[in-house]
Amino acid sequence: MPNNALSSNVKAASSGGVVQLEYWNMWSGQWEKVVQDMVNEFNATHPNIHVNMLAVPSASGDQKLLTAIAAGDPPDVFTEWNASIGAFAAKGAVMNLDKFMTGKYAGLKKWFYPAVTKFGTYNGSLYAMPWTENTYALYYNKTIMKQSGLNPNKPPKTLDQLWADQDKEWKIGNGGVVTQVGFYPGSNFEQLMPAFGLSETDLFTNGKYNLLNSKALADMSWIAKFKKYPYSQVSAFENGLNAAAGGSTDAFDIGKQGFTISGMWEMGQIQQDDPSLSYGVIPIPAAPGGNANATWINGNYNMIPKGAKHPQQAFEFISWLAGYQNAAWAAKAYPTGGWVPNSPEITKQPAYQKWLSEDPLRKQFVNVLNNPKDTTDPVTPAAMLYQTDLTNAEDYALQGKMSPKQALTYLQNQANQEMKRDK
Repeated sequence: MPNNALSSNVKAASSGGVVQLEYWNMWSGQWEKVVQDMVNEFNATHPNIHVNMLAVPSASGDQKLLTAIAAGDPPDVFTEWNASIGAFAAKGAVMNLDKFMTGKYAGLKKWFYPAVTKFGTYNGSLYAMPWTENTYALYYNKTIMKQSGLNPNKPPKTLDQLWADQDKEWKIGNGGVVTQVGFYPGSNFEQLMPAFGLSETDLFTNGKYNLLNSKALADMSWIAKFKKYPYSQVSAFENGLNAAAGGSTDAFDIGKQGFTISGMWEMGQIQQDDPSLSYGVIPIPAAPGGNANATWINGNYNMIPKGAKHPQQAFEFISWLAGYQNAAWAAKAYPTGGWVPNSPEITKQPAYQKWLSEDPLRKQFVNVLNNPKDTTDPVTPAAMLYQTDLTNAEDYALQGKMSPKQALTYLQNQANQEMKRDK
């Protein structure tokens, strides 16, 4: 819907004392319905506020938001899951939420799990409200473990053991054709950060990226070990699965990969692709000196754009979605999306505990939120480019085109050049 149409709707529907909030997000398909149901519940319980939800394409959502802000006609709320929060905050494109945390909202920051606010915090202030979180764990295929001579009841406890176990699970035939994978890093540098004791402050200090530290080098070096396996053949294997499925599929979900690092949503994908798959889930194993039972975090966060027409009501809406003083509702609503909560107050609710107990593997993704060593990427104006170039750096290391130190040097230079451009 064009912005002028949205503005017309606001003017037409604001009569009668009901504040009309315009809410944009980037969900589609089944997820759009999940969120719309939550919005409908808010509207039914808040007679003086009505939220109008609009789904925008995820590929262009951030740009559409910036365009709307520049035009002076932004939505009141935007859900962000990309690493764009630092850039929005640095440009003054979204509001500092700290100013709203008075009165009944004074304790909001302390209400969250300590680590979840990191993804939404820039220069010490909260610019994006935590909503639901992405946490990560190691999935292991019990059948493949048994077939490979491993004990399926004893998954790896260290990264060294993971390397040794997964190495026994590869199947590479004539001409180097890959038919089964043990483990293969797919942009896992971030998810492995806690395993090497690597925090966001290790990567970004004094206003610039500093990636050439021993922990980051250990992380990239572990990934580089997988250059042992034929990169082109692994890519052909993965592309072949996608082609056969007529779109996109996951080697682990269909029993062709022994280990993978993923979030709780993987459980839902397995249920769709192969409900009979025999698998387990454990915290990501740690290296010596690393942080066991910890996770890297990102997720769904709500921002109030600069120029929002109803910022106070927008803050009320995003606080409600976050479950603040509304935990019992959130404990029932979040499982409809298979979501990890942002607060221990939601986790301990009977409805959420019941959902966790229905499949105890889900608990692995929630329990890690209690670890103060949980981390995320540095929240900077260059964070989006950093993520893109991190994927490139990992690929260079996997292909043997760059040493781990060269890959991190490349990444550091790219990110710091972006930081200079943003000044």
